[in-house]
Amino acid sequence: TITVGPTCTGSINIKLYLEGYYVGGGFMDNVMQNQSVAGATASQTDSITVELRNQTAPYLLANSIKTILNTNGTATCNFTTTGTYYLVVKHRNGLETWSANPIAIAGVSTPYDFTTAANKAYGSNQVNLGGGIFGMFVGDLIKDENIDLLDQGVLDSDISNFAFGYFPSDLNGDGNVDILDSPIIENNVNNFVFSAHP
Repeated sequence: TITVGPTCTGSINIKLYLEGYYVGGGFMDNVMQNQSVAGATASQTDSITVELRNQTAPYLLANSIKTILNTNGTATCNFTTTGTYYLVVKHRNGLETWSANPIAIAGVSTPYDFTTAANKAYGSNQVNLGGGIFGMFVGDLIKDENIDLLDQGVLDSDISNFAFGYFPSDLNGDGNVDILDSPIIENNVNNFVFSAHP
């Protein structure tokens, strides 16, 4: 007789905001619903991927999960892995963002709040959204960990093609890829924004 014991699990409750989607007052736009993504609700902003990376070089991937980021900035991740890891957050137009330090994940729920200070991300790599609230930079459209003129080219092409709907180049989440998305990416290009991690 073989008895399988319970799997070790760790739960992380993350809080984060995305630069272009933030509307103020601790909330983001309900991007998936306003862009007609099937099954999306008014309390959901977008999907994110959360990875656990080993705390020592070469920082190998230990686990990964795709989850929903709510309009209030919260997301819950249930991993089958416990231990001490860097948290890595990826979004379809967000800059890959790592936790400032490795965090311990055990059988209990572990909170991690990126929103309270720039230094909650590795290298203080977050944008000030105002009022002491910080968020992840957006605009890395080609996913090379830099927001630069290559990303600007994707945005310009989508603007020229009158793209609308659930496009990564819709940086402000209003459902249209247009000139209103340009200031976000231009500011990040001018400030040489790139991903910071060990």
